[in-house]
Amino acid sequence: GLMLQLLQKLSIRATNGSDKLLKVVKQPVTKYFPPNARRVGFSVSAPDVSDLRSWSENLEDRAVVFVVGAMAHGKIDVSWTDELISISNYPLSGACCIGRICNALEQKLDIL
Repeated sequence: GLMLQLLQKLSIRATNGSDKLLKVVKQPVTKYFPPNARRVGFSVSAPDVSDLRSWSENLEDRAVVFVVGAMAHGKIDVSWTDELISISNYPLSGACCIGRICNALEQKLDIL
């Protein structure tokens, strides 16, 4: 599928133009982060489980980078995150975690 194409061709372009939708970037990935961004990692091994909706209410008006592993087991590289939070007592897939993040931000921003 899509991820296989990304790994083989190093980018994915829109079907109706030359716009790049996804691109593999070189290390270190931190050089692509917005300056002064809050970097938040998600891991089941974080010390405390946080309610993501109440956590998102405390976000300031600065850029946030979410670091989500693409696996239900294992750990993310936390060396370039400012904080590590857990949103479940159980391991979640990357897709489930991203869905929860989107839902919490929709609630915070009153997006229906």
